[in-house]
Amino acid sequence: MDEENKILLQNEFDGIYKLTLNRPRAHNALSYDLLLEISNALNTIKKNKRIKVLIIDANGPSFCSGHDLKEINSKNDKESYKKLFSLCSSVMLSIIKLDIPVIASVHSTATAAGCQLVATCDLAIASDKARFATPGVNIGLFCSTPMVAISRKVSLKDMMYMLLTGEKVTAKQAKDYKLINLVVEKKHLQKNIDAILK
Repeated sequence: MDEENKILLQNEFDGIYKLTLNRPRAHNALSYDLLLEISNALNTIKKNKRIKVLIIDANGPSFCSGHDLKEINSKNDKESYKKLFSLCSSVMLSIIKLDIPVIASVHSTATAAGCQLVATCDLAIASDKARFATPGVNIGLFCSTPMVAISRKVSLKDMMYMLLTGEKVTAKQAKDYKLINLVVEKKHLQKNIDAILK
């Protein structure tokens, strides 16, 4: 399968492993298949003692838009939902349990479970164009699962602002909230990641 058709790109170089979400047309929504591929990749990384750091980034207009709502809406049985959310929880826990640093390289918007993914990583570097939100409230839902990861990084007041308004916060606000570590110009994102890795 050529890289264009792969939903998760994997590269390893000199102890640095990179996972790139590659569903650009779907804004890198976390479908069941994408979560499964991430899970399998994390299991491989865990066993490879040569790997010193993991970077998670994405292709396309968004970093990650959260769960794939089209996929969710196409299902109508509780078991499918349970299977999907259980896998997502497992992936997030696997990231936390890795014995190496995990860095989110966020070039654009991260919402809902995508924001959860950013919060779950040890470090997060974002471009000045990035935006962050937990917008479930806008469609009558509550981002309760993303809330867990976000609450471990940001204050209660800031977390509730995100959850109850659903508004996108800027990269600068996200840094002030302690959701991310560093804001850089988009064109310098990779250069700043490289500097951290030296």
